[in-house]
Amino acid sequence: MNHAADADAIPTRTRLGGLDGLRGLAALAVFGVHYNQIVDVDVQLGHFDLHRLLDNGEYGVALFFILSGLLLSQPFWKSILCGANWPDTRAYVVHRLARILPAYYLALTVLILLAGYWRFEHAWTDILLHYSFLFNYAEFSIFSINAPFWTLAVEVQFYVLLPFLFLLLRRLSLRKIVTVLVLLSLAAYGLNYWLVSSVDKMILWPGSPLLTWIRPYGAVVTHSLLAHLPHFFIGVICGALLLQITTTRSQLPGKGDWRYEIVFWLSFMLIFLLLATKLGDWVQVPYGRYGLPLVPLLLGAMILSTHFTVGARKILDSAPMHMLGQLSYGIYIFHLPVLRFVDRTMAEAATDAREHWVSLGVISLLLTLLVAAISYFLVERPVLRLAHHPR
Repeated sequence: MNHAADADAIPTRTRLGGLDGLRGLAALAVFGVHYNQIVDVDVQLGHFDLHRLLDNGEYGVALFFILSGLLLSQPFWKSILCGANWPDTRAYVVHRLARILPAYYLALTVLILLAGYWRFEHAWTDILLHYSFLFNYAEFSIFSINAPFWTLAVEVQFYVLLPFLFLLLRRLSLRKIVTVLVLLSLAAYGLNYWLVSSVDKMILWPGSPLLTWIRPYGAVVTHSLLAHLPHFFIGVICGALLLQITTTRSQLPGKGDWRYEIVFWLSFMLIFLLLATKLGDWVQVPYGRYGLPLVPLLLGAMILSTHFTVGARKILDSAPMHMLGQLSYGIYIFHLPVLRFVDRTMAEAATDAREHWVSLGVISLLLTLLVAAISYFLVERPVLRLAHHPR
């Protein structure tokens, strides 16, 4: 193997500056898209289109996926590139389960109970698929209980894939691993393109004439792990680059670099331009998710450069942005039920949320932050501490 450095060169700092803030921005972006689905904001200023920008808040999911690829790959890259011990598989599994399961199962269970969902015909099939993170493989299930949940199924499936992928690649040089990851990204896109274009009829769930399993251009084929592997792999490749840059710069004085500042803000402005104007319509390949390949590559560049900036990191590491990042998981899984609750409450009070769209946004966001804080401090953080520091 072609190792870049020995174990003594492994950076000791585990927290990467600015990334919590980016997670917070991703969560707010996803809040924005579901908020806009209710109020349908129509605000334009020249070429800038607020409706388009809010609708494209779904690109926050791509940011989450790329961040996951980068952060989860770090222990594997440290072993391959720096000679560190191979990550403990048991610890990896425990930490991933501790991160995802408690808040998700809490939200899922509460939503099922509040809706009395188990009383409906065929509901138990859907419920079991949700608890097993397989609901993105059934058309009737993928968006049924809480639409944003589908990304968690994809995320968990990536968690399972990642260690096996690195086990297969661990004896290759960095250049060969990156080459394989690029080829796998292209293969995943090509296979997903074939899959989406090949499904030409509706397939019913086995044993049920009422439940749709797969349909042409349905979410099962467009929202699969396969469709998003290029985004995860961009993050994994960025993880290797980040480790190499961090290792090299650990020997250099100073904390910031104007070159990375330029990369960050240029990437940020280009992404904003693509998401807020019609230019974004021209950059996505057919059946490519979230502006693939240009927007995910720009997101990767922005993530990769964040830790080495001064101005951007100062903003993203500020107390409000840091806290927003800490609450981002709760914001993500609870925001849509909160939006619907506030919308329904306003309607019962004879207040049209579409006319009072600012009130809906402010009240829903504050309530979402409150619920997310309760989830984080009472559920997520205690479980994570226990998982990382078992007694």
